[in-house]
Amino acid sequence: MASAQADPEKRLEESRMALKGTHKDLAKAKALLLEITQEDKQPLTSLPLCYAYVYLGYIADKEGKRQEALFWYQKAIEIKEADGIAACAKAGLERPLTWIRHLDEGTAPPTIPFKRIEQIARGYVASGEPPKDLRPAEALTEEERQENFDVLCEAIDKYYAHFQIKSLNWQEVRDRYRSLLASITTTPDFYLLLFHLVNELKDTHSSLHNYKPSSPAVGPGLMLDIFEDAPFVVAIAPESNAGAAGVELGSKIVEVDGMAVASKLEQLSRCLRACSSQRAFRRQAYRHLLAGEPGTIVNVKLLSPRGVSKEVILKRNAPIYLPQARKYPFDVAKQRFVHYGRHPSRLGYIHIESFNGREEIADEFDTALESLRETPGLILDIRDNQGGFGTAQPRIVGRFITTAVLVATSYTRNGPGHGDFQKREDYFEPSGKWQYLSPVALLVNDVTGSAADLFACYMRNSGRVATIGFTTHGNLSGVAVYAVLPCNLIVRISNGYICDAKGIPIELNGNEPDLVARPSVFDFLSGRDPVLDRAVAALRRETK
Repeated sequence: MASAQADPEKRLEESRMALKGTHKDLAKAKALLLEITQEDKQPLTSLPLCYAYVYLGYIADKEGKRQEALFWYQKAIEIKEADGIAACAKAGLERPLTWIRHLDEGTAPPTIPFKRIEQIARGYVASGEPPKDLRPAEALTEEERQENFDVLCEAIDKYYAHFQIKSLNWQEVRDRYRSLLASITTTPDFYLLLFHLVNELKDTHSSLHNYKPSSPAVGPGLMLDIFEDAPFVVAIAPESNAGAAGVELGSKIVEVDGMAVASKLEQLSRCLRACSSQRAFRRQAYRHLLAGEPGTIVNVKLLSPRGVSKEVILKRNAPIYLPQARKYPFDVAKQRFVHYGRHPSRLGYIHIESFNGREEIADEFDTALESLRETPGLILDIRDNQGGFGTAQPRIVGRFITTAVLVATSYTRNGPGHGDFQKREDYFEPSGKWQYLSPVALLVNDVTGSAADLFACYMRNSGRVATIGFTTHGNLSGVAVYAVLPCNLIVRISNGYICDAKGIPIELNGNEPDLVARPSVFDFLSGRDPVLDRAVAALRRETK
C-alpha cells in the first residue's frame, strides 16, 4: 500500500482498471482519484491529471451528479497539452459523458437522445439520433396524405437552413407539389412524391431517413468514372460480356439506349437522391448510368480511345461496379483510418481514408506525424474521403498551427424567418507536444465531402496548406433536425451551414483548390497521379 501511496500514477492506473468493463467499482475509483488530484508532495503531470479530472467527471455523470461532473470537466480543459482526453472533457461539458472508448470498449456507445423540439399537428420535429424501429405506414387515406404533406412542408419551412444559399423559393416549390398531390392515389406514389419534394432542396444531408425508392442496382459489369465531365470505362468485371463485345478501357460513353448522357442523367434524377452540387450528383449518377433490371440488356454507344464510334449490346448481370481502393506507388503503413509513408522525394505522405471514427483518428494521425517528423514537407491526401465525424479534427489541425486561428464560422437556424440564424466563430488552438511547421499540401477532389469538406475548410483557413486537386463535393450542413410525420416517415433536414474565413458557405460551393490538377482517363489507366505529382513539385520548390 505504501508503494501505491508513493506513486500517484500507479493509483491513476488502479482507478482506470476499476472503471474498465461492465462491472465498475465507481466508489474505489473515485476515492483513488480524489487522493491523487489533491496530492501535494508528488503531483501528477499535466496529461495524467487531465485524465484524473475527466474520470471524476465521468463518475459524477454515471451517478447523475451533473453539476459535479461539469466542475471536473472544466478543470480538465484548463490543462494544456492534453488534447486527446481534453476532447472528452469538452464533450462532457456539452452533455453527460457516460461512455469513454478505452473504459467501455466492447459496449455500444450511448446514442444522443431523440429530443422533441416542436409539435406540428400530429407530427413533430426532433434532434438527436432518430429511432430505428419506426416504419412508414403502408396505407394512407387522401386526408392523411394531405396532413403528412403539410407537416413536412411546415417543418422544412421552419428549420431548413439553405434557402438563401441556394436562392430557393420554398413557397413556389410547396405550391407546385401540392398541385401534384391531388393526382396521387397510392401510398407508394405519395412517398415518391415526398422523395422528389425533398430532392428539390438539392442537399446531400436532407433526405427521407427510413424510406428509399427503388433504383437500378444491376449493370453490365462496367466501372465508369468521370474525366473532363464525361463518363469513361475504367474497368470491366470478369462476368461481363463487354470485353467480348469489343469494349475497350478508356472508352467514352456517348449514348445509353438511344438517349444522350445528359438526358439519361435527367431520367436518373427521378430515382436517385439529390446532392448538394451538380458535380457530386454526376459522379453518383454515372455509376448508375448503365444500370437496370437484372437480366435485361442495354444498348451503349461508345467512343473508343482512338476516336472510333462503336455500338454494343450488353447484358445486365453484375452489381454496380464501385471504385476500388486507392493504390499507393510507394510503401505505406496502413492503420484503420490513417495511412502514411515517405514519397521517393523524401516528402511525407498521410492519407486520411475516412473520418468515420472519433478520437482514434487523431491518435492514428499522431502516430503517422511522429513517424514523419523530420520530413521537409508533407502531403495530406483526403481525396475520395466521403466524411464521417469531425471529432478528431481540432487535434489534427492543431498539429500545424502555433497560435489560435479562426477556421470557420457556423450558422444554425434559430427562428421562423429563412434568415434567422445563431452565429458561432470556431477557433482552433495548437495541439500535441510539437507542431509540424514544414510546408504542407492538401489533396482534394469532388468526392471529398461532408466531414472531409469540413476538414478541408479548417486546413485552408489555418493558412498552413496549399490545396491541390479540384473542387470538393460541397456538402456541409453542420447540424440537422428530423421531421417525424404522422405516418412515421422520418425526414432529415439540414439545420445549419458552415462558412470559411472569407464568409463563403462550403455547402454547394465546396472548397476550391489553390492549384488545379486533374487526372485524365489515361492517367488513371496507366497508374499516373498528376495531382500527387503537382503536390510534390510545389513542395519541392518551397523546400529548396
